[in-house]
Amino acid sequence: MNQKPGQLIPAQPGMLQELTFRAKLIFRLMGDRRVSPLVKLLPVAGLLYWLLPLPIDNMIPVIDDAALVWLTSYFFIELCPADVIREYVKELTGSNNTIVEEARQGAPEAEEVIDGEVKEE
Repeated sequence: MNQKPGQLIPAQPGMLQELTFRAKLIFRLMGDRRVSPLVKLLPVAGLLYWLLPLPIDNMIPVIDDAALVWLTSYFFIELCPADVIREYVKELTGSNNTIVEEARQGAPEAEEVIDGEVKEE
């Protein structure tokens, strides 16, 4: 899977896979007690805005409903604790390595580093 350093959620091969992965992740995070109840209001508010016709649509015509649902789900994942996200990503991907371990794979180990000095003559 393609993943940038520091990225918590690995990129999925297609748009449908990406959407289903994020939906599963959000569903699991919503049921986790380690996630703040206030943070859990974000995806609920986004879905309510999308499902219920409110007069707010006339006041904010620039924001598309789908964009608002995506934005609230994005911020929800960003505001969840990183260790909880890593746990669920590991569970959903079936990966034995955590993201931190994958980032460290490219870094040299302490035994591989050779300490030395340069003297100019």
